[in-house]
Amino acid sequence: MQPPLSDEELAALYPHLTPTERIELEVWHRGWIHKMMCGQVTKEEYDATIPPHSDPHHPGKQDKKD
Repeated sequence: MQPPLSDEELAALYPHLTPTERIELEVWHRGWIHKMMCGQVTKEEYDATIPPHSDPHHPGKQDKKD
C-alpha cells in the first residue's frame, strides 16, 4: 500500500476540511482499502459507504453533514 498522504497533499485534496478532519478521512479511506486488499469487503461495499466527512473524491460522492 502506498504511504499516507502528507498534510500538504491532504490540504490540497480537502481544502474544506480542518486538519483533524483530513486525517480522519485519510485513516477512514486507508482502513477500507486495507479491508478490500484482505478480501474482507468488496469495492461495491466501499463505494456505497458514507465517509465521515464530505469527500468529493469518494466514488459515491455522498455528503455527510459535518
